[in-house]
Amino acid sequence: MEKHFFENKHFHHVFNHLNDGIFIADKNGLALWCNDMSTVQIGAPRSEIIGRNVTDLENNKFFTPSVTKLVLEKREVVTKVQTSKNRQFLATGCLVKIKEDNTEYILVQVKDITETVRSSLKLEQAETLLNKYWEELQEIRNSKKIERQKSLVIGKSKKHEEMLSLIDRIASVDANILLHGETGVGKSLIAEELHKKSNRSDKPFVQVNCGAIPEALLESELFGYKQGAFTGASASGKIGLAEKADGGTLFLDEIGELPLSLQPKILQLVQNKSFIPIGTTVLKTVDIRIITATNRDLPEMVKDRKFREDLYYRLNVVSVKIPSLRERKEDILPLANHYFEIFKDKYNKNASYTKEVVHYLQQYNWPGNVRELENMIERLIVTAKTETIDIHDITDQILHEPEEMGYTLNGRSLTEYLDSIEKQLIEKAKKEHGSTRKAAQSLGLTQSSYVRRLKKYDL
Repeated sequence: MEKHFFENKHFHHVFNHLNDGIFIADKNGLALWCNDMSTVQIGAPRSEIIGRNVTDLENNKFFTPSVTKLVLEKREVVTKVQTSKNRQFLATGCLVKIKEDNTEYILVQVKDITETVRSSLKLEQAETLLNKYWEELQEIRNSKKIERQKSLVIGKSKKHEEMLSLIDRIASVDANILLHGETGVGKSLIAEELHKKSNRSDKPFVQVNCGAIPEALLESELFGYKQGAFTGASASGKIGLAEKADGGTLFLDEIGELPLSLQPKILQLVQNKSFIPIGTTVLKTVDIRIITATNRDLPEMVKDRKFREDLYYRLNVVSVKIPSLRERKEDILPLANHYFEIFKDKYNKNASYTKEVVHYLQQYNWPGNVRELENMIERLIVTAKTETIDIHDITDQILHEPEEMGYTLNGRSLTEYLDSIEKQLIEKAKKEHGSTRKAAQSLGLTQSSYVRRLKKYDL
């Protein structure tokens, strides 16, 4: 009777039309019948399924886990996610009792949920990404006062306005531009502004600090290298920053720190917009605009043969002098107020300052320029004991300008005299700061320039 039941053609016809798999086993876990969809899901013909125990089928990876076995153990409806042939299925098994002849069967309905799971995973990933973007958007909104405007556009002094007017005139021209000015005047901001106002604004702006990257690595960073070009090189090679700037602007900051050995290759890049990556002989060309910046006296370096004359003239097609803060004193208070609002928001402080502080800010010489002003305002906001910042909150290091020294050479040359002053300042910075980075920052130097001076004075 049981055999007749499973061999009934109408039974087969009905269940083989289902999109779900149907698997039937007896009370001992022996496979009795499965429909066409079930054989597809299991990945085997009926001849390899019928008559075998579900434990054996499970052990042979036809499906994992066996829902039939779980139903027999628990004597209740069981729903599990099964894996078979790298696909996922939702299998629901139930115990079916036939009272007439006191027999039991396990009926398992199996639905392929592989694509549903994948879609759900993609949806989850999309939701995670959206949440990430939302958090980033909130961070941008919360810090918009920090990012707004920046110090570049702040100021109404004549020199500042003249500089901005020049920037507006030259931004759309692809000529090489040399920015020069003291440390901390904002040369990198000017370079970014030139890029934003140029026809290349939608292309990359790549900044390279020639004084911050060790000489041995600078060439590979700029021009890249092919795989296995040298010991320690990446197995896949590396694209240089010059190539990454293709179509946009390459900003070479601290160009005065560029090693003489690398200057001919920079000259080729400036003249022909071409270079050869390390380890190859293939010439690459790029479409880039080059902006450089320095606080060094390049003409003097040319005279001393520390900087190539031909490279200097190639870089100095258009020269932009960025005025120091003491040359535009009327801009000090607007800049101070700007940074004051920024750091009040950043540190959630309700602060103000006295007239004495305003007077001091306007009278101070600001040897570190805008960078020093920014750092000092942040330090005042962070360290002030009360909400009202007064003159006593300004540290002695900032409040008292260096005492006037007796400028007597005492038989020394001017170079020797200046070296002795520099050595004292380098030694003092070394004692006061715990790292070369902080010491260099306090002096307005790059870290590599500071380290070179340590070696020079054997400190």
